[in-house]
Amino acid sequence: MVVIAVFKSSRPEGKSAMKWFGAAQQRGTVMALTALQVVICTVWLTTASPTPYKNSQYITSKIVYECAIGSVAGFSMLLGYIGLLAAVSFLLAFLARNLPDNFNEAKF
Repeated sequence: MVVIAVFKSSRPEGKSAMKWFGAAQQRGTVMALTALQVVICTVWLTTASPTPYKNSQYITSKIVYECAIGSVAGFSMLLGYIGLLAAVSFLLAFLARNLPDNFNEAKF
């Protein structure tokens, strides 16, 4: 996000955007997104956590332990949030693919 903001701020209309991408703002963003995921996980696990389930329906001679999800809504929210983070990461990587070559720090 910061890399894209630096190159966007080189334009005249983007000078004011750099105040939103300092070190404190980056740490705050990471902490806020992590805290949101911790809250989602905690609420899901405290309200209706996954439990083991003995399934003898398919194989009558054996008991198969399966995981019952518990709250489908909580599990869906968790997967949706992780999917949202993955989509945002992909979008930022896609936008950063056309950066100038002098920014490349890879050694050949």
